[in-house]
Amino acid sequence: MAHTNKLRHRPLGILFTAFICSTLQAQSTPHKTIRFTNGQWFDGTHFVRTDFFSIDGVLSKGPSSHLDETVNLNNGYVVPPFGDAHEHNFDSTANTPAVTAQYLKDGIFYAQGMTDVLDGARKVLAASLVDTPTTVDVTYAHGGLTGINGHPKDVYESLAHGYYYPSDDAQRQQVIDSHLRAGQAYWEVDNLSDLDVTWPQILATKPDLIKIFLHETEHYSSDSHAHPPLGGGLDPALVPFIVTRAHAAGLKVAAHVDTAADYHVALLGGVDEFAHLPGYCIQSNEDPTPYRLTDADISLTASLHRTVIPTAAACDSDRLGSKGRAATRTLQLDNLGRLKAAGVNIVIGQDTYGHDSVHEAQYLHDLGLWSNLELLRIWSIATPKDIFPKRRIARLAPGYEASFLVLQADPLKDWTATARIDQRWKQGHRLAP
Repeated sequence: MAHTNKLRHRPLGILFTAFICSTLQAQSTPHKTIRFTNGQWFDGTHFVRTDFFSIDGVLSKGPSSHLDETVNLNNGYVVPPFGDAHEHNFDSTANTPAVTAQYLKDGIFYAQGMTDVLDGARKVLAASLVDTPTTVDVTYAHGGLTGINGHPKDVYESLAHGYYYPSDDAQRQQVIDSHLRAGQAYWEVDNLSDLDVTWPQILATKPDLIKIFLHETEHYSSDSHAHPPLGGGLDPALVPFIVTRAHAAGLKVAAHVDTAADYHVALLGGVDEFAHLPGYCIQSNEDPTPYRLTDADISLTASLHRTVIPTAAACDSDRLGSKGRAATRTLQLDNLGRLKAAGVNIVIGQDTYGHDSVHEAQYLHDLGLWSNLELLRIWSIATPKDIFPKRRIARLAPGYEASFLVLQADPLKDWTATARIDQRWKQGHRLAP
């Protein structure tokens, strides 16, 4: 969740009713054997003309002794479905159907929740609104670990009282005093004793990953610890203890980081991935130095095989102004260019309420650092595999899930082809408007 201390009027950007009209529903057919002809299938490098079968939702080269249907892919370009590695969308039974419609329309079948309201997420799961052949597959962090009054308490408690972020001292005090979403969307952990008490409760929520929050750790001091500000983060000394416990439980750890110092603390603390790239929202008059990653940290990120989710477009449409957006982009080109050169694993996530990763993918494309091939691999292979590393997805090969998109044109030549989707197939089910 993008930090908002510097941007108090960030819009929610949720227009759910507009998406309902584009809801995608699966044809109500059981698993069967389907032959796909006249398609050009992405092998990770090229498009190869071949035929595939889907047998009970799994790809096969066949031939099969039994055939229920033959589907003409109309010379389309077949790619794995896309992913969104940083979202906060699937924790409301009221909103999830419309968000799902948007994701499926855009070809995004996999989503990683980087904090959510626990009770809402449980209702979504109980209602089978996610994780089915006709919906989006979602992982949940549930509540993130932060310091006293730390982010995202500032956002979640504000939302619980009917506004996005406190706009005056009275609202700030109301949020500080409120704990309506404590244990639901965030956990306040002040020291190791707190962690000892809280950790069993966190595991009891059955998270798919652990999210931690760091904020300007270079300014963390005994005074800030004694008088924690609203929107702060964890005591940096707690990071390795949290990571050790998470790894022992078989859970990866994603870190919200705002500055290069936060990134350094998280990296040395052993986190698996970075939920942001520092400097995603720079004001035009800000010094970019605190947000510039060191070459040493980039090299260590690569050698440890850590993952970075830039959320580079998180503030692209906010009230930064043209100069602020230009300053942000300049820093991003520097950091991302060096991360790419070092071979760091980059995946795509948007971190904007009510939206999926389409805008982030386009933003990264417009930066010009990656070729169409590289970006297609990031969005359709690296990102889904980051979300579901144990699933046989993100590859169009025998034994992998029969989930794919059929594009009307070659995305290696024309990136806009990623938005021109002719067919959507998920686990052998065709999703049709």
